[in-house]
Amino acid sequence: MDDIKIEDARGKEIKTTWKVTKPEELELQVELKDQSAGPITVKLQQFGLAKPDELPLQAYSEAAHLDGFTIKAGDQEGVVKGTRLDEVDHVELNGVHFLPANLIRANEKDELHMSAAQPAAFLPDQSLVAHVALKDGRALELPTKVEAPRPRVTLVSKNIQLGNTPLTINLGNQDELPLDGRISFLLKTDIPDRFPRSERLEVATADESFSVLLSVADGTLVVRDADSFLAVVDPYKALGPSAFGQLRFRPVQADGTKGDWQSLATLVRVPVLKELHCPDSADKPCKLSGVNLFLIDSVASDQQFTHTAPVPTGFIDSTLSVPHPAESGLYIKLRDDPSATNTVILPVLPEE
Repeated sequence: MDDIKIEDARGKEIKTTWKVTKPEELELQVELKDQSAGPITVKLQQFGLAKPDELPLQAYSEAAHLDGFTIKAGDQEGVVKGTRLDEVDHVELNGVHFLPANLIRANEKDELHMSAAQPAAFLPDQSLVAHVALKDGRALELPTKVEAPRPRVTLVSKNIQLGNTPLTINLGNQDELPLDGRISFLLKTDIPDRFPRSERLEVATADESFSVLLSVADGTLVVRDADSFLAVVDPYKALGPSAFGQLRFRPVQADGTKGDWQSLATLVRVPVLKELHCPDSADKPCKLSGVNLFLIDSVASDQQFTHTAPVPTGFIDSTLSVPHPAESGLYIKLRDDPSATNTVILPVLPEE
């Protein structure tokens, strides 16, 4: 053998050392540390031959390190744990095809959430082999044991109680929960079939920036019978004065296993309206006074909001200029739920 060279797809030579270890056997050391993945060519130049023999090879990036694939019975999402999980293309488990959904970092490890088109019919404790396909064409196998299903509850009924502050706004959505109000709701446990006294219930806003855990121990969960229980939440006490928006709940087992989120109510902070003063002319605006008027999104004289006065973003005053009310009164949309139309409950006073 006269010489050996290795080139990448662009014809650039890759640093290589080689030696003859045995008759008809060569040992090559190739520096691929700074080399991109892709095709490479080994050129073997033999004595007396004009052209070298060429051997095509494939250079791979560092392989993903897979710690395991976990999935719970009844789920359509599994999790691959390890490192370099951005290289995972898909997972096949017992004929079910999973695609990457979300890559996160947790406890100094990568977690790649894999989603199937529909829940798979896997059984608890079922032993399977997950076939993990990487984007570069390599395939890896992971022994997988199907875990017990996550907890599941069903919302049977709920009751929203208004707070002690007199409301001067009639809320237009029955699912709106004033921040100073209270909500109680009855739940039935589906998985497991009997309610474990150690199970808790998490209630949180949609972005999970405000949350609370309810439990039998602290009295916020009250067992009704073997498979149902009552939950009670005072949002101002449990979540604080800045919480608002969609409220959700999910069961949480003693080992930390969480169920799916379910919708509960829309939490709204409601301003206190004090007085509405209007001039005699219907063409002139009125003055609405109150506390926390910055929580208002807009005010209108008609339910369709064709004659409306939006509240400026930087508004923090205690008096707001609003349209002259029609016979049906004034209508308000709150910042915390601008999709709902609410009515003002105030008498019209003469202009001061």
